[in-house]
Amino acid sequence: MMFSAFCPTHDATVLMTKRNAIGFENTDHGTVIHWRCNCGHEGTLDRNGSHAEPTRVMHSV
Repeated sequence: MMFSAFCPTHDATVLMTKRNAIGFENTDHGTVIHWRCNCGHEGTLDRNGSHAEPTRVMHSV
């Protein structure tokens, strides 16, 4: 599985793999993928496109 999502940290669309998918959700409006970029920024991808969380960046130690 591969998908792309806009990452504000990179200020670009980033190609992601299944390792970046941290969750899936079926809603009344379709499937939603919860993703985490390699830089730590998180967001969602649904049928309307990518939605990055404005301040949600997870830093690994």
